[in-house]
Formats: sequence, C-alpha cells, structure tokens
Amino acid sequence: MIRRVPSKFQLGGVLVIISLSLVAISIYLLPVGQASLPLFINTSSSLPYGFYRVTKVSELRSGHVLRTCLPDSLNRIAVQYGYLHRGTCSGGAARIGKPIIAMQKDTVLVSDQVTQVNGRSYFKAPVYTHDRRGNRLPNAIGTHVLKPGECFLLSTHSMRSYDSRYYGPVRCCPSPYYTLNGYGTP
Repeated sequence: MIRRVPSKFQLGGVLVIISLSLVAISIYLLPVGQASLPLFINTSSSLPYGFYRVTKVSELRSGHVLRTCLPDSLNRIAVQYGYLHRGTCSGGAARIGKPIIAMQKDTVLVSDQVTQVNGRSYFKAPVYTHDRRGNRLPNAIGTHVLKPGECFLLSTHSMRSYDSRYYGPVRCCPSPYYTLNGYGTP
C-alpha cells in the first residue's frame, strides 16, 4: 500500500480555508457595541447572504442599507420570536441591516399588499398577520409622513422580512451612521 503525502500546496489551501472560516466565525460571534466592525456577515434573509463592508457616513440617503439597533420594545420581540440573534443592542438584540426606502418628508403608504413611497408603488408584498410559527404580528398599515430623523426600512430581498411594514418608521441614530456597502457574495 502506497501512502500519499499531501503536497505543500494542498496543506496551504487547507490552512487558508480553515483560517478564513475561523475569521468569519469570530466576526459573526463578536458582540458589536457602539462601534461597528469593518466587515459584516449577513446570515438573515433581509439582504443577500454574504460579506458586507461597514462604513460610516455623516448623512443618510434613501437606498443606503442602514446598520442600526431597533428600539428596545422591538428588539425584545424580535429576539423572543427569533427574528434577530442576540446581541449588544439594548433589549438584547443584534443590529439589523435594512435598506432605507424613505426619509423625512416622504409619505409612505402601507397596505396589506403594497408599500408605496410618495404615491409610487415601491414593493409588492403582503403584510402578514402571523409569522411562520403562528405568532401574531403587529402591522404599520396606513399612511406615514416621516418626520425629521425618521427612516422607513424595507427589505425588497425577502417578503417575510421583519421591517417597517410591521413596526413603522424608526428613528435614524445620530451621526455617524453605519451603512453596508455592496452586495453579499452568493
């Protein structure tokens, strides 16, 4: 029986894969307090899965993907129902990463099937009354005129995302804002 010894190239490849896996797991498990890591690994269905670069911006715009903490009451529900992992935001939840579709002075109309911004159809998705586990969901059906400092967050990647269709506009945190750049890697 001939015993094959792995080549240096094969051993190097295995070490690189193990190292990258350990880095990815470490970043995912590290608690993120007020400072945000420069790399974010998205494992939720709100955005395409993958790696995102976290950057600071002094001003938000529609289209930015905001990385922020939800208010305490929303965090507690999100953790309790399994919508968010545990993290260092108040209420015990991890930060969310969701696209901003509307900001101050915009008018958002949420119906049971469509979300409109300033009279234009933005996203066709139902507002569910219950989640997949049968938990009753709140909803933000109605008209929302966003005040200064408010954002409306909506995932166009997942029809079942826990976003502003359910909890309404949220306060955008004071500057600097943390945004996610680019799309994940499939």
